[in-house]
Amino acid sequence: MNEDIGHLLDSWWYDPEEDIMVRVIRGDDHRPKIQMRIDLGVMQMELDGNPTGDNPEGLESWLEYYEIQQSQYEKSRVDDYFSLSGEDCKKLRREAVHYYYRYLCLMKLEDYSRVVRDTERNLRAFAFVKKYASSEMDRWALDQYRPYVIMMNTRARASLALRQDVESGIVKAVEFFDQGIVKIVGFYKEYSINSELENSMELSILKALKNEFLRISPPSPSYEEELEKAVREERFEDAAILRDKIRQQEEKKESGKKAK
Repeated sequence: MNEDIGHLLDSWWYDPEEDIMVRVIRGDDHRPKIQMRIDLGVMQMELDGNPTGDNPEGLESWLEYYEIQQSQYEKSRVDDYFSLSGEDCKKLRREAVHYYYRYLCLMKLEDYSRVVRDTERNLRAFAFVKKYASSEMDRWALDQYRPYVIMMNTRARASLALRQDVESGIVKAVEFFDQGIVKIVGFYKEYSINSELENSMELSILKALKNEFLRISPPSPSYEEELEKAVREERFEDAAILRDKIRQQEEKKESGKKAK
């Protein structure tokens, strides 16, 4: 077997000007794989399941394994408290990095639903380690990246909303940005580092995206347009309410003219 991957690298030349070079291929097992081109080679990941294709202890991930261990431990009603050792946390950190590389590639591929899946999975891992790690250092080692993962998760959710319906999607996207901003601000308050908020790249990105979405947001339909639609769809109760609103608007205009 030829172990030299030079021919593969030659056929997919690395471009340092590209932020991320990624593609989906079909593997020898006939399943889709993600490949990420880096300057020194190619990284390959599974599209679904564990990015490495491993199944630790017969499960998808070490996170799932430790979650089961914690659940069983709590049910046994032992006196001492379930905790994660330094070696446990090391496995979970390494695994979180694998999922990070995958959702980075998925974002480039605009596979937003899978980005949401993997970012939410990593946020769950961060919360689990934060709660059960025996060492403060191990807790912070993962949780320090929470703002970044929140930002990526928010962007993916907003992009999904926009893809489903542009008009209503913009409104939903802005709501997602607001939720993400609140979560990131909450992180800084939780650790009493509010002074660093102004330097948060993740917060700046979400605020900028929110402002951009507000700028391109289509104007709300007028009452007249809504009334026409309500009549067309035979929603006569809604039409009656809209007629009242139109009449109230006209009365306000008239009273404003008289005041002048």
